[in-house]
Amino acid sequence: MKNIGFFLLVLVLIVQPAAAQVQQEDFKPEDMTTFMIQVPHGVEGNGLAVGNNTLSAYLYFESYYDGNMNVTVELDLPKGFVLREPSVNSFSLHTEYDDWYRLLDFYIPADTPCGTYNITAKAVVDVEGTKHTIVRTTQLKVASKEEVANEVSVSQLIIPSDEDGYGDPSHPSNTLIVQETSPALKKLLKVTDLKTENEDLTTTFMGIKLTNTGNSTIPVIVTYDILDTKTGEPVKAFKPDIMGMNTDTVRYATLTLSPDSSSLISLPMYISQDAMGGDYLLRVKVKLTGSDWVAVTKDQKITAISRKWEPIITTFIASLLGLTALGFFLSRPRKIMDRFKTRNLVMIALFGTVSFAAINLPMTILWELSHAIFGPFSFLFTGLFNEILLYMLIASLVVLIPKPGVISLFMMVRFLLGGFITGSFTPITFITLSVNAIMLELMLYAGGITSKNPAPHNKFKMGILCGFADMVSSYVSFSVWMVLYRLFYSDWYIASNILIDGFLYTFIGTWFGISLGNRLKKVAE
Repeated sequence: MKNIGFFLLVLVLIVQPAAAQVQQEDFKPEDMTTFMIQVPHGVEGNGLAVGNNTLSAYLYFESYYDGNMNVTVELDLPKGFVLREPSVNSFSLHTEYDDWYRLLDFYIPADTPCGTYNITAKAVVDVEGTKHTIVRTTQLKVASKEEVANEVSVSQLIIPSDEDGYGDPSHPSNTLIVQETSPALKKLLKVTDLKTENEDLTTTFMGIKLTNTGNSTIPVIVTYDILDTKTGEPVKAFKPDIMGMNTDTVRYATLTLSPDSSSLISLPMYISQDAMGGDYLLRVKVKLTGSDWVAVTKDQKITAISRKWEPIITTFIASLLGLTALGFFLSRPRKIMDRFKTRNLVMIALFGTVSFAAINLPMTILWELSHAIFGPFSFLFTGLFNEILLYMLIASLVVLIPKPGVISLFMMVRFLLGGFITGSFTPITFITLSVNAIMLELMLYAGGITSKNPAPHNKFKMGILCGFADMVSSYVSFSVWMVLYRLFYSDWYIASNILIDGFLYTFIGTWFGISLGNRLKKVAE
């Protein structure tokens, strides 16, 4: 038994070193670990920096070994670089997927010659008394400021944009929408020494497209300021505090520009209640990571669009006019209707029905189709129905029945038919048709077309009067849409609609309508 025990002891002593040796021989550093260096942090490959710059070297080590290992990592910087952290770091990893990382700050002096420098990191891995060495090397290019400024550029600014930096077609370009307080309310608050408690912020986004034409990976930080065009100072209304913090802490972006590439980012833009409408200067600044030096500056003029009080006042007055006209009709319907003969009322109802069938019904289909095909110029097509054909019927009806109130009854028929058949009982339809009827009644009566001595046969005079009346109605229509549906239209678009759709098409329709009315009058007689 003693011989057997002695034999087993000797066998264990022989096998244990052999097993340990096999285990150590099975350990392959490249397969059992991950060792990585990034200079500066976030750059895969060759980085770029300028003199008088502080960067962070990122070191990362991960173990895939199910056991203990002791690791010593050493960072070797080029001569002249100043490391502000210990160059040697030792640590232990105890299990599989255990990891370690550090950010080591170093400084590049301003007088460092331009060129490409090698930065080496060495890891000595001790596993069961056996040491393995892993070396990683990366390159850092130190360039002049002029070279960096030539390689990096802000190629495009998109304002406003969505969260991904792409344009927002619902608003004009290079504009911001501000919720400016009413001037009357501001004056009242100043007189009464009161303050509003509303601290809501308006938020939109700005898209910034950056381009790197060089052959190095460039880490940058992008910020911006909105400046007063006169003083050149940042406007505080566009830098409001958010939960006690300045917006500078959230309105920046860090990114890494790959060689010969472009990147699109978005930055939030915060607007306080104190922001005023007007022209401002947007200044986008691009800095290299770790440096206060601004490599690129991009200026672009922007316009802050405040709440327009003209459309609000116009909508309010138009609503009062429509309600007043409706109240006037409801207060004396029999007296108004007795002014017309039965055949006149039948003819008005007939013309109103024809206008609904020839204009309203086709436009329910063609409206969306024309917008899809012609875009913002669809009014050139829809005006053929809404203006030329409509005013042909109106002018013809006035020639046949040159009395005050005939246009109002005609519009009422259109409104009722459209409401009951297509469900278009909307405030916009009521306001626009009411104003259109009131303006036409006033202009034609004042111009002698429907007065006591009616003269509806003058094509030029009646065309001018109807054109001016429809121009006013068109402006009111735009104002109502902007107020009730919070839409925004460019000035050129409103002007072109009023001049072409409101006046020119109306004049043409009235001109042909008088000829049509004269022919119908001969037939009726």
